[in-house]
Amino acid sequence: MTAHTAKTTRMSIDVGLKDHKRIKMLAAAEGVSIREFVMECIAEKIYPEKVKKPNKTTRKAMESARKGKSIKAKDFDEICKKIGI
Repeated sequence: MTAHTAKTTRMSIDVGLKDHKRIKMLAAAEGVSIREFVMECIAEKIYPEKVKKPNKTTRKAMESARKGKSIKAKDFDEICKKIGI
C-alpha cells in the first residue's frame, strides 16, 4: 500500500446511503479510515504488479483442498505433527 503523501488529489464518488454505512462499518471493524479501507480494496486493481502470488507448496495445497483432499486431525497439535511443524 502506498503512503499518503503531500502530492494528492481529491476524488469524490457518490454512493448510496446503505453502501456508505456498510463501508464505514467495515472500515471501523478493521480499525482503518474509509480512505485506507477503499485503497486496500482497490490496490490489487491499480497495482497488479504488487500482488503476491502463492508459491509452489501453497498452490499444491490449494489444489488438494479443491479436490477435497485434506488432513484430518482431532486438534491443532495433531495437525502440526502430521504436517511436520
